[in-house]
Amino acid sequence: MFWNLHVVGFERADGDDTRWRLQRDLVRERAPSVLMAAECWCWDLDDRALFEDARRELGMDGVLFEAKTGCHQAIFWRRDAVLLDSEAQPHELVQWHGFGSVVLRLPGRRGPVRFTVAHLDPYSPTSRLIESDRLRGVLGRDTVTPTVLAMDANTVPPGDPEPDWSKVPAHRLGNHMPPGRTTADRTPVERLLSAGDTVLLNDVAAHFGDRRPTFAEHGSKEPPRRIDLFLLSGGLLPSTVAYRVVEDRRLDPSGGPVASDHHPVEIDLRS
Repeated sequence: MFWNLHVVGFERADGDDTRWRLQRDLVRERAPSVLMAAECWCWDLDDRALFEDARRELGMDGVLFEAKTGCHQAIFWRRDAVLLDSEAQPHELVQWHGFGSVVLRLPGRRGPVRFTVAHLDPYSPTSRLIESDRLRGVLGRDTVTPTVLAMDANTVPPGDPEPDWSKVPAHRLGNHMPPGRTTADRTPVERLLSAGDTVLLNDVAAHFGDRRPTFAEHGSKEPPRRIDLFLLSGGLLPSTVAYRVVEDRRLDPSGGPVASDHHPVEIDLRS
């Protein structure tokens, strides 16, 4: 599972656990083997109190990847998995939020799997391209370990419908479009998927023909779109048996507070 947790860290730091309880209960019910999370705001404060609380309440082990922006990321795994390695992008090389990786040995799988969580710059197509290139370079160093990259790309991937930008304020259009363009910049994801005719990573949702939006900021002028992505190395694709955008009453704004402005996305890997 991958999930952008929205502003829950700020709320918890202010003493409001309402949204966190929705998120916690949904994750418990879905019971993922691995959870990769973005926007873990404030999880570094007070000796990582919110991170440690999340580990305890989810019943999972985990690693927190602290970002210099404060918009941290984390990877959690069930306690029957074994952590073999962990790597965080050094702050001095980070353009914005950065990324982190763990290598896990999962029950029932013959070899280890690398899980990488990333969160690209929400404001600049130029920065996203730089981040994507650095991410591609790091992932490309190891061509042996099967890799699952989960990220909030903050842009749509190639092949997805063009979002309706008509209501976005003019000063925010540049967040999505490079200079001189009137469409979303898909290049950061394109460069992770292929190099010429060589496939680097596979867009799991596109593989399963499910390009539904994963992000919808309720009451915002930002259009719904698919920006929460699972990209897999080729060796894992044959064992990927399912992809889902999680639909749940706790994500429905008509039912009260929503757990997040992003839907969790899930994949199932055959052992």
